[in-house]
Amino acid sequence: MFGKKTERKYRKRYSAKASLILFILLFVLGMGAWFIYEIMAIKPADEWFESKASNEGKVSLPKDDAPHQAKMEWWYYNGHLTTESGKRFSFHYTTFIVTDLISHLVKHVSLSDHQTNQRFTDQRRTTVGIDFASATSDGFDFKMDNWTMTGKNGHDQLVAATNQYSFNLTLTSTLPPVLHGEEGIISLEQAGSSYYYSRTRMAISGTVKIGKKIEAVKGIAWFDHQWGDFTTNQLSWDWFSLQLDSGEDVMLYQLRDKLGNPILYTGSVTQNGITEVLSSKDFTLIPGKKWTSKKTGIAYPISWTIQIPKRNMDIKTQGLMENSEFDAMLSTYNIYWEGAVKIEGTHTGTGFMELYGYGDKKK
Repeated sequence: MFGKKTERKYRKRYSAKASLILFILLFVLGMGAWFIYEIMAIKPADEWFESKASNEGKVSLPKDDAPHQAKMEWWYYNGHLTTESGKRFSFHYTTFIVTDLISHLVKHVSLSDHQTNQRFTDQRRTTVGIDFASATSDGFDFKMDNWTMTGKNGHDQLVAATNQYSFNLTLTSTLPPVLHGEEGIISLEQAGSSYYYSRTRMAISGTVKIGKKIEAVKGIAWFDHQWGDFTTNQLSWDWFSLQLDSGEDVMLYQLRDKLGNPILYTGSVTQNGITEVLSSKDFTLIPGKKWTSKKTGIAYPISWTIQIPKRNMDIKTQGLMENSEFDAMLSTYNIYWEGAVKIEGTHTGTGFMELYGYGDKKK
């Protein structure tokens, strides 16, 4: 079809184009390999998350009340309630967003009646993805059936209802938020890193219904919001939130790997708007009496001695209701202890404790 001169000309032209295309392809592949090597081989995942967190800025409120596209995120409340007649209740209410291939919305609720020693628990889980684009820019609004958790800048509403019990609570923060760790970021080493802040004293008003009886309640709540590219199945922990009558708010966190080796022992003490970050050298947690669940056979240390020498603090905490185990195998596939504690010693006040991972190994 072509003459020999024309054929040679086209061959040279196509050969030059092919060489250029091959060079560009090898360059792109080389740059991609270098980029992957830099991320995966040189720096571990937690360092890259810290870098990402630093580049994106520290915790900023109320913007960071809203959901983030993180692997793990939760909005957690615990609280102590009293009626006009002096009846006492406690509760915890958590919304989780767990993201893998898709996102799942999970809710855990407990309500303890300290007059009758009754404890009510429930859990819910969706199987559909969460549309992050529909989230508000500076708050959260989670609805599932007749359960609601909404919040924005420390003005929150909690609603949960079952055939046995229900509550409808309005919460208002009375103190500035507390940023934990390095301006709201804590490192969980091989498990990743986490943003973490609290609203340590939220005033509560609302109603509690058990059976057919509805009673007005008031009280105090603690709120935690934590998120990041970390996985809880690599961890176990002891966690305490203490609202002391002295005005000090204490958070203590002992994180371990599944073999019981310490990863991070940290905490904070906040008073008069000033937060002091605690390291492992600043406090001691000594487990005491254990309670063993008849249902699961798991033994939990429900009594602890807590010492913070620099704050002249030497207290003992004891679970108000020993059977505060939460079986979440239907939703998050784990079991933990979550309940109110009484405080005795150099300080008094109200508190809550969470013990996680005790079913995975002997403590």
